[in-house]
Amino acid sequence: MTKAKPRVLLINKMETVSHLFVNNLKLFFGERIEMDAHFGLNPIEQNRIDRADLILSADIKLLQGQPMPPDHIPVLVARRTIDLNNLDRLMDLKPGTRCLFVSNTFEMVEGAIELLRHLGFSHLTFIPYVPDTDIPLPEKEEVDYAVCHGLPELVPAHFDRIIELGHRPLDLTTIFDIARLLDLSPEKANLYTAEFISDFVRMGRKLTDSANNERQLNEKLESILNAVHEGIIATDAFGNITLINEEAEKILKLPSVEIIGRRVQDVLPEFQVNVVLDSHSEAANQLTPFRNLYLLVTQIPMMLDGQVLGLVITFQDVTKVQQLEQEIRKKSTQLGLMTKYSFDHIIGCSQSTQVNKQVAMKLAESDFTILITGENGTGKEVFAQAIHQHSIRRDGPFVPVNFAGLTESLVESELFGYEEGSFTGARKGGKMGLFELAHNGTIFLDEIGDAPLSIQAALLRVLQERQVMRVGGHRVIPVNVRVIAATNRNLVEMIRKGAFREDLYYRLNVLPLQIPPLRDRGEDIMVLIDHFLQKKNKVLTFVPEVTDLLLKYSWPGNIRELENFIHYAVVIADGNRVELRHLPEPILQAAATEPLSSEQGEIEETIGFLARHGSLHEYESILQILYSCSKRQERIGRQALNALLPVPMTDAQIRQKLLNLSRTGCLEVGVKKQGTRLTTYGFRLLESLKTRV
Repeated sequence: MTKAKPRVLLINKMETVSHLFVNNLKLFFGERIEMDAHFGLNPIEQNRIDRADLILSADIKLLQGQPMPPDHIPVLVARRTIDLNNLDRLMDLKPGTRCLFVSNTFEMVEGAIELLRHLGFSHLTFIPYVPDTDIPLPEKEEVDYAVCHGLPELVPAHFDRIIELGHRPLDLTTIFDIARLLDLSPEKANLYTAEFISDFVRMGRKLTDSANNERQLNEKLESILNAVHEGIIATDAFGNITLINEEAEKILKLPSVEIIGRRVQDVLPEFQVNVVLDSHSEAANQLTPFRNLYLLVTQIPMMLDGQVLGLVITFQDVTKVQQLEQEIRKKSTQLGLMTKYSFDHIIGCSQSTQVNKQVAMKLAESDFTILITGENGTGKEVFAQAIHQHSIRRDGPFVPVNFAGLTESLVESELFGYEEGSFTGARKGGKMGLFELAHNGTIFLDEIGDAPLSIQAALLRVLQERQVMRVGGHRVIPVNVRVIAATNRNLVEMIRKGAFREDLYYRLNVLPLQIPPLRDRGEDIMVLIDHFLQKKNKVLTFVPEVTDLLLKYSWPGNIRELENFIHYAVVIADGNRVELRHLPEPILQAAATEPLSSEQGEIEETIGFLARHGSLHEYESILQILYSCSKRQERIGRQALNALLPVPMTDAQIRQKLLNLSRTGCLEVGVKKQGTRLTTYGFRLLESLKTRV
């Protein structure tokens, strides 16, 4: 006769726990036992108790009030463990994390906490809690996580960070007790223990992977920190140094092995970290003396749930900060804030041009403010750029500002910059102003006479204090700039009319430089024409009547108008010859109001005089050499001039020829070896001689 299978009666409060026990027992005993599960607090029928060979309960209290089992039926209170698969989230918690452990009985809470501590979670702070008991419920801010075993409904509703560990399965010792009491051989004990072992193996692999990942993460973090070009130090909550990057070692000249683990207050008392640790507030951009250095230090507390976990301290050597700032400024100059012209680009052989160049070179060597005055087109910006290029600020930016092109509503934000959100349409992050861009360089205030009165006071403050404040900002930004201003307007007359501030005028007019109009330096006209033609790689010849008109024309647009004329002549002329019919209307109309007969008669008279005192061919040769020198903006002495003549003369002869040309106004003879220079009248005479001889 087949022996009946032993029956196990499971008594539990919750159905889920009973199902868990059934699965545990099936894994171990398979079909060799029968199971009868009762859950809840209802009474158990006596016949179910009498048919049982073993009664298994999660809590001895559940048997109170139930029918007493016969003496031969053993009663076993289950010892339970923890599902290792559910411990992952606990493993990720940092030391000191506060965990509210919730269960339905105090014994369950105490047992679960004790088991977790045995499993290696003693670094966590567990707070036991059982609802509807005298155990006090801590405040939410005193708890980081709520932890439970399959009873999330017991967790108070205002705790929203819950770690569910699942119901606790049967402990292996309980399984062996059941096998002993039911006289069953432990045939599948190896499977059950294998399940436990596989869980430990999986946890071990996770820990290994976690350790590898942590090591890789630490290596990546270390590489990142060492790639940063500023010193970084990290501390724990007590101010002990836990990390220092290579740049910090380099700046402080302190190797990491000497300071890791030491208190910042002891190693770097200048940083005053206690202030940040106590206040829990950031201290940004503090200028801190350290030995023979000045460091720009920022200290940021690391916070978690209102607790300070440590500090991150970043710092830079101020000298390096200034170098980086200058690099940024230089990068800005590459966006167009650089000069194109030097003194070599100022073309002209007239005395006024040469004198202005010499004066401007001397002005460039100082660092005072310059005011350049002159009509439109005379080359004020060329002079400004040349002065910058010749100054000690040549490696800094050159920032031009044209007030004629700025509206009153934009001029302040363009000059001084603005902070984010200072007005509708302001760029995110704000914008650096032109004065800031010109730091350590030159700012060129062109058409300063067009600056609105509302901005003139702000300009005066910048010139006095050398500092700006952005629109919408609250901090003063120092700027180191050289100011060059220019205008084509009569500022003195504007002051009289109340259109320009007198105090600003005297702030600008420290070193004045006046550029004469082209009509007052006619000697430069043909030199400039040759220069513009060379730039275009063109050759043009002008009939004498055209040359005479060009020299007599007033050129109201100055050099700019002259260059435009060359563009026009290159396009309109037939071949390379420019005749009267090729001239633009303004020049022809000006000629109609200025007849040439008087000067032509003067030239005829001069030619007659020269013919009576020598060969016209010799005079023409002298004038031609002087003209060639004037195109190169050079003067030439008597000996050098004589050496270039087709037929050299005696010193007395060349001296007399130059004296005759000087008496007729054809040239200027310098004193103290300054050389000889052709005049405008001399050039006109040369053109007449070419057509005559």
